[in-house]
Amino acid sequence: MNYPEPYLVLAEKSPSRGSPRNTGNGAWLLWSFVLWLSSACLFPSQASAAELDCLVKPEMYVEVSSSVVSVLEEILVETGDVVRKGQPLAKLEASVEKARVKMAQLQVDHVSDIENRKVQLQYKKLNHERMQQLRLKKSVPQFEADKAKTEYALAELELAKSREIRIMARANLEMEKSQLALRTIRSPIDGIVVDRYAMVGESVEARSILKLAKINPLKVELIAPTEYFGLINKGMVAEIYPERPANRTFKATVTVVDKLIDPASGSFTVRMTLPNPKDILVGGVNCIARFAFKAPAPGKKLYSSVPSATVVE
Repeated sequence: MNYPEPYLVLAEKSPSRGSPRNTGNGAWLLWSFVLWLSSACLFPSQASAAELDCLVKPEMYVEVSSSVVSVLEEILVETGDVVRKGQPLAKLEASVEKARVKMAQLQVDHVSDIENRKVQLQYKKLNHERMQQLRLKKSVPQFEADKAKTEYALAELELAKSREIRIMARANLEMEKSQLALRTIRSPIDGIVVDRYAMVGESVEARSILKLAKINPLKVELIAPTEYFGLINKGMVAEIYPERPANRTFKATVTVVDKLIDPASGSFTVRMTLPNPKDILVGGVNCIARFAFKAPAPGKKLYSSVPSATVVE
């Protein structure tokens, strides 16, 4: 008779004097059955639970590159560093862009032309009002009054033009700042630095600089035999037992169940999402996924008999 492990532990602890083990084979067999039954109730076996080998992987890999052609000036992170979205990773040579930003800032700060136009407008306005009064007294010809009015209108236009030029200077400053910002490579995700491909002083044209991996959440992949098809569904929760960290259990949710079965291997793919907010788990480790249903018998068919043909229009 095959006894569960808990029973064996209890049995080893029970050979005391007067126990049924010393009263004969029949009593010993009866005592064994009672002990096996009680252990099965106290220690329900999990051997019948469905367990499949799986692999914990990063959610995604990102190879970071530059959208502009330049030379790498500084790398701010090392392999294995934890990075956050928007964090600077590297800097490119940007002396020209810095000079352009400085020039654009000076153009924005240049207000003397506007002040000059304001003074001219004030003068043209006073002259226009004076000519209007003199014209009422018929002290000046109509020509002089019209000239003063035209000069006043032109002064207003010149002031508006100066203000528009300053608005354009501000827009140009923002553009130059954006060009300068492209010389700082930032992380597009929260994750870790997996590898670096470029060194300081090298050109970054048409090449990646760093490789990042997103580890929260993680992705769990497993290959399930055909017998499991229809038993594992999207939204189902499974217990994950990874190699590292050892003796820890985590919960993962099924996100994708492959709708096609590979006829060559007789299997299909299942993907799950595994939250990792504290970065306890690591990617690239083997694991065991345990589901809350009994493991199907090996070689079990999806149908007990050949289903009747159905015509699909």
